[in-house]
Amino acid sequence: MSWGVPASEVQASSVDLASGVDVGIGAVNAVAAVVFAFAFCWRLDQIRRAGWGLQPLAMMVAVAALTLAFVVVDDSVADVLNEVGFAGLSRVAFYALLAIGVAALVVVFFFPGQVTRERRAGWEALPLVMALVGLQVTMLVIPVEIRTATIDEWTVQNWGFALFMLIASGYLTYGFIACVNSVRKFYATADGYLRVSLGLLMTGLTCLAIGAVCQVVFVVVSATNVVRSPWLLTTNRVVAVVGVVAFLMGISYPMVYARIQTVAANRRRRRLDTELLPLWRLVTDAVPEVVLPDAGRLAPTTRLHRRVVETRDALTQLSPRIPAVFSYAEPEVQARLLRAAVAEHDPRDGAGGAVRDLAPAEGDGLEADAAPLVRLARAVVALRDVEEPADR
Repeated sequence: MSWGVPASEVQASSVDLASGVDVGIGAVNAVAAVVFAFAFCWRLDQIRRAGWGLQPLAMMVAVAALTLAFVVVDDSVADVLNEVGFAGLSRVAFYALLAIGVAALVVVFFFPGQVTRERRAGWEALPLVMALVGLQVTMLVIPVEIRTATIDEWTVQNWGFALFMLIASGYLTYGFIACVNSVRKFYATADGYLRVSLGLLMTGLTCLAIGAVCQVVFVVVSATNVVRSPWLLTTNRVVAVVGVVAFLMGISYPMVYARIQTVAANRRRRRLDTELLPLWRLVTDAVPEVVLPDAGRLAPTTRLHRRVVETRDALTQLSPRIPAVFSYAEPEVQARLLRAAVAEHDPRDGAGGAVRDLAPAEGDGLEADAAPLVRLARAVVALRDVEEPADR
């Protein structure tokens, strides 16, 4: 009795696994192209806001190169490149763009020490140029019929093909390891959302480095006929998919986090603006000159800031008519004192005394500035709700 699995079933399982991995790679490539395109636009907007510099420029180059790399890998684009240029141009373009993107990432993630980022960028130019020239030269000596063939145990038997893949994978290995080393140093000092982003980036870059190493080992052992190792290619593809996904999550996390924070802040400020409205109406009806001219539709932050400023200006104008007990009274008492001051206010009588700051801010920032005013506004609403039934 044999407990072994028939060779035909093993081969079929390997084919199914490879097919499934290829489908996964295609889906990840499509998503990656879209994500990198969004990231490129986001980087352009950040540069427009914050200005240029070596690190922002390197990040923009990295995102642009990686975006184009995932576009070039598409079959229809690759066919056009191979027809317009020469057979194998798509493969050269893909690995060249990856190399440029990784070189730019090395500059982006470089942890400054005794060597400045500018000097490190100069050093990175030498291996990058050597790799790009090597890719072009080796492609020209590869037989035309296998220039666009899939890497496997037979194609790497050609020394030109094998050397091309060694140059491509070797440079990516170097670049990914350099990035991981730098990100690791930043990760040790980071916290909050940045730590999460760097953790994802480090995981993705580590997986990509492992995948590149697997491809290097596969080329070496297959080209020299040391041992059959098709599993290395499958491992390379699997960890590459995981690495790309983790890397995409890492570069997308700051954008997503910033967007979520902006949406949450806008919702909070719309709510604060709505709660502040009764107090604003009460004091600006008495002191209408503090109301700024209508500026049309405003962003939530701008509208709340304007409401706070106008409310505080009006309270300052009313402060001479409000007794000193206001500063330490409960909100309900403050609301009654304010209502009485509004009822007594007559612009023709002048200020009637020294003005002072009422309901001072409780800290830095717009929301801390608005907090005591919102509490007073709630008390005004509660007092109005209590008095209105008695007026009916």
